[in-house]
Amino acid sequence: MSASITASNSDLFKDYLDSCKGKVKSKSADSYYHVDVVAEAYTKGFSDGKQSGQSEFMELIISNEIEKFTHKANQIYILSKNFISFLEKDNYKLTGLYINLTPSRPSVIISVSDKYLNDDLFVEKAYSKLFENKKIFNKLFNEHLDIGLLSSDSLDEEILRDDGFGYIEKY
Repeated sequence: MSASITASNSDLFKDYLDSCKGKVKSKSADSYYHVDVVAEAYTKGFSDGKQSGQSEFMELIISNEIEKFTHKANQIYILSKNFISFLEKDNYKLTGLYINLTPSRPSVIISVSDKYLNDDLFVEKAYSKLFENKKIFNKLFNEHLDIGLLSSDSLDEEILRDDGFGYIEKY
């Protein structure tokens, strides 16, 4: 008898994250660099820049961007799972997690049953925690995290995939 092995959600997220790193590389290659990367490169100095070839310099910049992207993506996942765990402690059943790791504006949708969206206690509790997590993300990265709730009753996953929500966890 053989046992089937299923990947955990965190492993699945890691695989999704690895697939998104190419987007960061192509974004950096389009000559757009975060101000911290430019400042770090400038601090390194002209002498180092002259000695190292342009390709090494580009690889360093891209590597730094990928590292920052990975850190940001992991925080998005952790904050999302934190939110889900928070609500599940009160026996609210969430139906799905959808993450779009677009480098310019990451987004998260958490799907719930319509009955919860009409429950004032749930809405107050959920949005209080969402805003708390958004503040944490903003404090860490000085960026806005687009995270919200959506009814699962009429959710079209194919449209979400088309909009860039490439990572999906179903509950």
